[in-house]
Amino acid sequence: MRSQIFSIPYGYQAIFVNTSGFREIGGFTNLPIMEDFEFMQKLNKRGKIFIVSAKVVTSIRRWLKLGVIKTTLINQLIILGYYLGVPPKKLAQWYRGK
Repeated sequence: MRSQIFSIPYGYQAIFVNTSGFREIGGFTNLPIMEDFEFMQKLNKRGKIFIVSAKVVTSIRRWLKLGVIKTTLINQLIILGYYLGVPPKKLAQWYRGK
């Protein structure tokens, strides 16, 4: 639902981009966390992102372990920390509960 509304998929979703587009935006930044989020922000600035209805299989272990509310809250706090300039290494530690 978030991806449909904001057109910025990230996390446990499949992202398809052609090689030239990937290279033009510099590929993935070498970060311990938030590399997918940053990648999608760069792609979004380049043009319209299309969300397709195809299904992919990913792990739901974290969602089952922590629950939907806690997992969503953690994810949003990590994004907030990213925007506030918290170093990605620290964000990764928070995310992994260390």
